[in-house]
Amino acid sequence: MDVRKKIMDNVCQAKTFLILTHVRPDGDAISSSIAMYYLLVSLGKDPKNIEVFIPYISKDLSFIDKHNILTKNCTMNNHDLVIIVDCSDYSRVEGSNLLREFSSQQCIIIDHHEVSGNLMGTENYIIDTSATSCTCIIYREFHMYMCEQNSNSFLRCVAIGIMSDTIGLTLNVTDECRDILSYCKKVGVDIQNIKEQLRNVDVRTQILASLTIKRLIINQGIGCTYILQSDLNPEEYNLKTVNHKAIIQQILDMVPCNTLVLLIENENHEIKGSMRTTLSNVDLNYICALMVERKIFLQGGGHSNSAGFKMTISDTTETTLNHIFKLLVTAILGN
Repeated sequence: MDVRKKIMDNVCQAKTFLILTHVRPDGDAISSSIAMYYLLVSLGKDPKNIEVFIPYISKDLSFIDKHNILTKNCTMNNHDLVIIVDCSDYSRVEGSNLLREFSSQQCIIIDHHEVSGNLMGTENYIIDTSATSCTCIIYREFHMYMCEQNSNSFLRCVAIGIMSDTIGLTLNVTDECRDILSYCKKVGVDIQNIKEQLRNVDVRTQILASLTIKRLIINQGIGCTYILQSDLNPEEYNLKTVNHKAIIQQILDMVPCNTLVLLIENENHEIKGSMRTTLSNVDLNYICALMVERKIFLQGGGHSNSAGFKMTISDTTETTLNHIFKLLVTAILGN
C-alpha cells in the first residue's frame, strides 16, 4: 500500500483532527496548515472537529487566515488524527505538549525539509526535500480530492506557500512550482496580490530590517548581520512574532549580495541563524550538516539555497558575532 493511500485511509476513518506546524510559523507553514483544513472539509469532515493550532503569527502574515480558521487554544479533549505540516522535527513542533498528550493517536507528517528525529514513530509521512514548499507536496498529493467549493481557497494557500518559501520566486524555484502557480493563476488565484501581501511587511519588521541593514557586513558577496535580545520588545523575546523571512526579504531588496546570513538571539541566549544564497555552487544544507558534525551548530538543515541553524555562544559581543561570521564565510567560500 502506498503512503498516500495509507494516509487517506487514516483520514477517512478519523472524525476529529488536530493540525500542527513548527514554531514561529512562516507563510508556508501557515498556508500548509490551512490547505490541509480545506482538504479535510472537502472530504466531508465536520469543520467543528478540525482544530488548526497556530497560537502566534506575525501581523504581516495575518492575511493568510482569510476565514479565521486558526485557533490559539485547542478545545477538544481528544483527536483521532494529528497532522503535522512543514516540520519533521519533534522539538520544533508548536504544540508538542499536545502530541505527548495524544501520543497514542495516529500521526501524519508532510514536510520538505531533511528529516530530523524519528518522525514521532509514525509510518505515515511524505518527505520530499526537492519540493519548493510544503504546499507543493500537498498540492501534488491531494489536489485531486478537492471539492469545487473549497478549490480556490485551497489553491490560494498552495500559492502562498510557494511564494513565501521562494521569497517571491527568487530562491529554490522549480519547474513544478512554476507549473502549479501557472495553474493557480489560470483558475483565478491572484498571484500578484499574494506577492504584494507577502511584501507588505508591518512597521515593526521594517524597523528590525533597517537595524540589520545598518549592521550588515559584506565579505566577497556574503552579507552577515544580527538581531540581539536587547533589540527586541518583551513580547518578541521568544522570537515567535519576529518574521525573519520578511526581514531577509527587506535586506535583499535593499542590499546586493549573493548570500545572506541573519543571526537572531533567542530568549535562551542561543543564536538562531537563517541563510539564503543565489549561488548554484553553494549547498547551505551541506554546510549546516558539516557544522553540526563539527559540533559548531546544535542543529541545522534545510535546502541548498536556504537553510537554518541553532547554536550556543558564551556571549553576544561584536567580537563573538564576527567570529561566527568568519566561520560561515569560510564554510560558504570553501563549499
